[in-house]
Amino acid sequence: MKKILFICYLLVSITISAQKKVYGSETFSLIMPENFKRTIGINDYATIQFESTEPKPSSYGFLIFEHKDELKLADVKLDIIDYTLNSIEPYTQQEGFTYIKKPYISYERGFNYAYTEFETNVEDSGRIYFLQTVIETKDYIYQILQYCEYENKDLMKNDFIAIVNSFKID
Repeated sequence: MKKILFICYLLVSITISAQKKVYGSETFSLIMPENFKRTIGINDYATIQFESTEPKPSSYGFLIFEHKDELKLADVKLDIIDYTLNSIEPYTQQEGFTYIKKPYISYERGFNYAYTEFETNVEDSGRIYFLQTVIETKDYIYQILQYCEYENKDLMKNDFIAIVNSFKID
């Protein structure tokens, strides 16, 4: 009888110690400037998608996040700069791709940030300005990609930066 109780105790102990709590996400927020609204249809993988409204010129953006554990499961060994380069790689294949600012890292508000600015000039869509920001928290990688027509870059860039600077883990 003692052996049976010991075996039951051992099985329960192994089962309990083998369980691991998995967190789905952390709560974060962005603040949209005046004349911006949430939208859909920009990026199917995005958690948040947004666009400017009148009187602002057309601009768009989205936020995607990935859990670092999932990146490890996929055997992705990217630092924040490599992640940035990997995520904009499809754009580098487009006509007229040019870096305005190559990726660089900044430590702000307790997180690592990687920024890059680039443009494309494709016949169908014209000259487009992009600001990409990658934010690394303890467990997640967030990517905010914002874009507009190149001629509106100077007008929209302050709003783009305000959106990035509003990122907060709640």
